[in-house]
Order: sequence, then structure tokens, then C-alpha cells
Amino acid sequence: LRVLRHVSHELKTPLAALREGVALLEDRVAGPLVDAQVEVVKILQQNSITLQSRIEALLGYNAAAFDARRLRRQAFNPRVLVEKVVRDQALQWQAREARVSVAGRAPPIQADPEKLGIVIGNLLSNAIAFSPPSGNIRFLVSRSGAALVIECLDEGPGVAPADAARVFDPFYQGTRRPAKGNGGGSGIGLSIVRELVVAHGGQVKLV
Repeated sequence: LRVLRHVSHELKTPLAALREGVALLEDRVAGPLVDAQVEVVKILQQNSITLQSRIEALLGYNAAAFDARRLRRQAFNPRVLVEKVVRDQALQWQAREARVSVAGRAPPIQADPEKLGIVIGNLLSNAIAFSPPSGNIRFLVSRSGAALVIECLDEGPGVAPADAARVFDPFYQGTRRPAKGNGGGSGIGLSIVRELVVAHGGQVKLV
């Protein structure tokens, strides 16, 4: 993680200069541009933004993977946690006019509520991104033997069969894109879900 921070710092400095130079060209500071040059500037601008977001995503994923090894376990009610995350992200799903419900119950467990909150939040964000407007998103909380089971169901298009084996891989973005009005993500949300669930001794499955 320390190496990545150093590398990202070394990358961000020339990237900032690149973005500043592109902005100067876009503002015609160096003189007028012909149409073909305007198109080139737009391409440079978009790619510099993409590069910056990927650097930040790489740092975010590796920080999450490192932090997953440091669990702070305590007893809590899993359904109460799911309901809290849903409330905290209300603006996000209400903007899509989605309906989010939580059903089922399970006894208190010993786990890290902060990290499982991230798991639930990432699942909800992913469901919102791929749901149609006014879609239904459901969380089901249950117990299977000694295991807590949390299911997240949405009405989106689902994962393409060709993408199923890699959907939890870092930075992998499948062929099916988010619903209109939701920009493409960084491709790390579901991989962070897997890191944190595995750190608890659990497993995450695409059903």
C-alpha cells in the first residue's frame, strides 16, 4: 500500500500538469483552435479524467484490501445494520424513484459492523445503478446454520453469462452497462465486497 501511494503521487504530479495544459488549450489561451484540434483536446481531457479516476480507484481498492485484515468485531443485529445503510443512502435510491425494502431476520452476530456496512452499501449502490427507474430492490436477511445470509435482489438486466466468473474481480466491468443516468463506475465496488466478506470467513455469490 505504501508503494502504491508513492507511485500514485508520482503519477498525479505530471497528470495535474497534463490536465492544466489541456484546460489552457480548451480556453484558447494559446490561440484559436480549428475543429480537429478541439476534438483532440476533448479526447485528451476525457482520458486524463479517466486516468485520474483509475489511480484513485486503485488506491481505494488496495486500502480496502489492507483494511479488511483489521476487523473490529462486536455484537450487532444484522437487519438493523441493513436498514441503517438503506436509510443512509436514501437520496441515492430516491433519485432513481426506486423502492428499497428489507425483510427477514437473524440473531445478533459478532462481526465488524463498519465493514459489513460497506458491503451492504456497495451492493445497494450497484443495484441502484443497474435498476430501471422505479425498480424494486430487496434485501433479505436470514440464517443458514451458523451462517448469516444477506441477499440483495434487483430488477436490472443481471450479469451476462460471459461476465459471471469475473464480476467480483478488481476493475472488471461487464458488458452490460448501468441504467441510463448512471455513469460507469470504477469496477471496484463488488471486489471490495468480496474482500470484506472473505475477511470475515464468508463467501459472496452471484445467483
